[in-house]
Order: sequence, then C-alpha cells, then structure tokens
Amino acid sequence: MLYDVIVNGPNMPPVSDKHLEERILKAAQRLWRTRGDSGLTLRAVAREAGTTTPTLYKRFRNKEALRFALAYRVREELFAHLFSCASLEEIYREYLRFAEENPHEYELLRVSWGRFFSPGNPRPGRVLVLMKMAERFGGQPEDYARAFQALFLACHGTATLLTVMDEPEMRKVLREESIKICDNILENVAHFREQSSPARR
Repeated sequence: MLYDVIVNGPNMPPVSDKHLEERILKAAQRLWRTRGDSGLTLRAVAREAGTTTPTLYKRFRNKEALRFALAYRVREELFAHLFSCASLEEIYREYLRFAEENPHEYELLRVSWGRFFSPGNPRPGRVLVLMKMAERFGGQPEDYARAFQALFLACHGTATLLTVMDEPEMRKVLREESIKICDNILENVAHFREQSSPARR
C-alpha cells in the first residue's frame, strides 16, 4: 500500500490490523493535542492505545514515522472538508476555518509539508483547485498552476498565523483580509493564467 511505503518506508511490511492502527492514531492525536511533540513518545502512545511498545514498533518504526502517519491522517480529514466544498471561495474559507479551529493539528501538518510535497507524492488539494479553476474559467488545469500557488501561499501563511494568535479580534481581521486577497486572486485569475501558459514560458 502507498500509505505504508510513505509512512514506514519500502522495507516495512504492511500490517493488516486496522482497528489497532485506528486506536494508535487516535491515542497519538489525543497526546499531541494535550502535550505536543514532547508527549508523543511511542511508550506513551502504546499505553494510551492499550497496547504494548513492541507491538507499536511493528507498525511504526520510530517516532518520526508515527508523527507523519498522524499528519497524514489530519491531512485526510482536511481534504474531506475541502472536497465537500461547492466553490473555490468555499474551499479557501474552509481551509482557514480548519486551521483556526484545529491549531495543533495544523501545526502537525506544517512540520510535515516537506514530505507531502516530495516529488511523486500525490497532491489531491492542488488537483481539486486546478480542476475547479479550469471548469470555471476554461482552459486546462495546469494553466492555473501559478494562481493555485498564490492561493496556497496566502492561505498557508494566514493559517499559520491563525494558529498562534490568542486575540480573537486580530484573528478575525487577519482571516477577513486573507479572504479578500484570495477573492482578488480569483478576480484577476486571467493574469495568473497568462503567466502560467506554456506558450509564454
């Protein structure tokens, strides 16, 4: 399975006990929310999940593999929200809402972006946004690569700030300004499409 290769590497055999995996990841998520990275030890997760450390090691070779598996799970939760959105405007609003309401989970995503963006790894969120842009504005999805990049950078930067700001009013202002910027990107998408067109590169 691709998931097992991404998380544990090609030399780790897949483990079929999905109920155990679910218990482990739920336990890891609880510990991450309450204690952060320092609380995410294999021993603590095994105890929280009601299993043993050797059993956990059979599924996750080290803490990094467990942390990435947890980030992968959070990313899937985020995608479930984004893929239910009817419009591009709803997608970036939902992205910001998810980050603001789940700051610890978004922090976990943030520290895992490097692996998610590795060459060859699928990027479903990018595919979703590019397809919606092509459906709405015409042309091919890849015509909007630069527009997607602008939206992602605006949303990711804002989301990162939303997760560390304590003042609700400041978060509200930042969120609204970011949405205006994203709206403006869509309003001027022809400019981004022109720059992304293969004929102009």
